[in-house]
Order: sequence, then C-alpha cells, then structure tokens
Amino acid sequence: MSLGEVSTVILGTTVTWSDLENHLRISLVTEARLGPHKSVVDIGDGNGFKSCCGLITCDWEGADADEKLPKTVVIKIPSTLPLRKLNDAQPEGQRLFDYSEEQWTDMERQLRELTTTEVATYDFFQEFEDLAMPKKYYGIGIQAEDETSVQLCLEYIGNSRLMSLYEKHSVEQVKQIARALGKIQACSLKNEVTAPKLQINFFEYISIVFPLETYRGMIMGLLTVDSSEKTKAMMEKVDALIPVYHGATLPSTIYTQMGFRPVLVNGDLHAGNVLIDKNTGDLAALLDWEGTHLGVGVEDLHRITLSALTAEERRASTPMLVEEMYNSMVQNLDGADPPYSLETLLLLSDLIYPHCALFFSVFISFIAQAEHLMESGDCAPVQSISHFLIQLIGSFEDFLAIDIKNKTNIGNLKQK
Repeated sequence: MSLGEVSTVILGTTVTWSDLENHLRISLVTEARLGPHKSVVDIGDGNGFKSCCGLITCDWEGADADEKLPKTVVIKIPSTLPLRKLNDAQPEGQRLFDYSEEQWTDMERQLRELTTTEVATYDFFQEFEDLAMPKKYYGIGIQAEDETSVQLCLEYIGNSRLMSLYEKHSVEQVKQIARALGKIQACSLKNEVTAPKLQINFFEYISIVFPLETYRGMIMGLLTVDSSEKTKAMMEKVDALIPVYHGATLPSTIYTQMGFRPVLVNGDLHAGNVLIDKNTGDLAALLDWEGTHLGVGVEDLHRITLSALTAEERRASTPMLVEEMYNSMVQNLDGADPPYSLETLLLLSDLIYPHCALFFSVFISFIAQAEHLMESGDCAPVQSISHFLIQLIGSFEDFLAIDIKNKTNIGNLKQK
C-alpha cells in the first residue's frame, strides 16, 4: 500500500496499532499492552506537509505497579497525505503540484529518506542529556526488507505549542535557541559522525530535489502575492543571482575548504519547528531533524532569525546571537578546543547567509502562495500573509546586500 493512500490504520498511513505497540514494548522493556481506549489525535494538520504526526494516548494495560510508562507519545510517519490534501483543495489550474501518481510515489520515497535521516540524528544524540530535543522512544528508518514502515516515536512535551511562523517573537526567545544550538553543536563534536545519512551534501541534495526552474519558480512566486513595482525591481536582481546560488555547495564544503571540524546542523530550523512553553514562551524543544547534516552551526541561527524576528531586530541582534551560540558551544566542549574562533564564525555568518536566505525564501514563498490560494479560493480564510511578505522582503534585501559584501570576503573559496 502506498503511504499516500487513506487506510484504516494510524492517521491513514501504513503504520498499524500493532506496529506501534510492538516497537514501544521493546523500547520500554515492558509486558504491558495498549488498552481498548488507546487513541490518536492528528497534531500535524496545518503545521507541516512532510508527515502525519499524531498524539497517541496509550491506555496501558497490564503494567507492573512500579513501571513508569508514558501516558502519551508522539508518532511521526512520512506521508504525502497532508500535501495532497492541501493540493486537492485548490481549484484546477491553481494547484501547487500537477503530479502524476508516479511523481507522488517518488515524493513519498524522498519523505521516507528524510525521516530516516531524522532517526539517525536522534540515534546520534541519544546518549547526551539535557538537550533541547524530545526523547526518542524508537525510530525505524528505511530497511531493505520493508521501505514503507519508516516511523519515529517521540516524547510528548506537555504544556507547549509551536513557536508559529505567524507571530513576532522576541530576541530573548531566539537567544535561548542560540544557547541550545551551541550545546547541541558541542555534543556533535564529542563523537565521530559515522551514519551515512548525516554526511550528505545537503545543499547539493536540495538542488536535486528542486531543479533550477522549480527553485526559481517557487522563489519568484512571491510576485503572485506582491506585484508592486518596488518588489518587482528587487526580484529582478534576486532572479539574476538564483543560478549563482542554486547548486552552490559552499555551506557543505566550507569546513573542508577552510580546514576545521564541522558540527551537526538541523537544516530546517524555522519558527514552525520550535516548541515553546505555553505560559512563559521559553524554549521547550527543537524539532524536525530531517535535514540534519554536517556544516556550520550559524546556518540554523540564520534560519530561526529569518523566521522569528523582524528584519530590523535580526540585523541588530545577529552578531550578539552568533556570540551567544558560540559561547554556549565552547562552554559545553568540556575543555576541548573549539573548531573555529568567534571572529571566524562571524565571517562564516556572512558567507553562509545568502544560501540560508534563499533556501528560507523557497519555504516561505511556498507557504505564502499556498495561503494566498486558500484565501482566494473555496477554502476558509486563514491568517494574513502580510507577516510572511515582510519577512521575505527583508531577507531578500539582505541577500542582495550581503552578496555584494561577500564578493570581497569569499577570497579563494569555491561556491560550487
């Protein structure tokens, strides 16, 4: 059965209740079983398009008196269902994807690959404590004998919510994320990264998933939402640089070119992938490690500042946030030498920013276009996209400015 076909199992995927129970029992070393009142609530609807995500109420039966089994867990299953649901809701001629079944099947395969990367990430970090990541109960990546059973089961973090792409967040909140990233980066330096999935050339992979014209179309799609003369003029300049940056692998090779050790990078750390405390707004966890790769940690910092702060706040606070992240990494290295100095990291910040900004713009442009279609189509209106437009325009302005600055900074480093 295809991952995208609706079924009677968990959230319409190929993962059955029996699968979940068996894997959980092995992980928790228990003889208890899920009871008749077990249930699942879809907590991913509207929050992502790459997987089905469910909150499982376990209703354990037969547990020993001293067993402390989780009452709830989160199951994440790669699936095209959310994206197809969004796509099918649009009128003919306005759909984001005009895919054949073969193309949807290929996308399913790519989504399973991404979740396999996320499983490898949790496997790597599971020995470290007090990281801003949910606890992993079990993870099943792609296996030769069964490629469709890919799934990840994580701790449910109560009294939390997603940071949200629709809200303005504070510099203090991002500072907490910077410190958490620094600690995670330090841990990634303590053990050798051997999993093949964590050693991919991420930016090369992105250029394969999004060929040049697809990449360009998604970025330039901003003009379907904002066609003002000022935005048109700016996007003409951006368009001229897209072929320069599409397929450029500098962020994935710069550590080799400059001769320092890389750290593990989340790769997709926008505000929608951050859990915060419902009451205080403090950081609870960093999510969605599907794009984990070796690189420079400032990648993640750029993505979160692009999605969480105004352009003015981002420009004013980035040097301070880079230093905050760097100091946290150094403090958690247990006396080992850091892979680079703060001064070098600030230089790397500029060199890598255009790549992060362009990748971020593809993601946000996609959401902005999707919501523009939903607002103008048969679907109920959603939250205003003006917030996205402000973010995008600010990111593009800095993309153009820092590209000029980097013509001096880049020296002999190769973009491709």
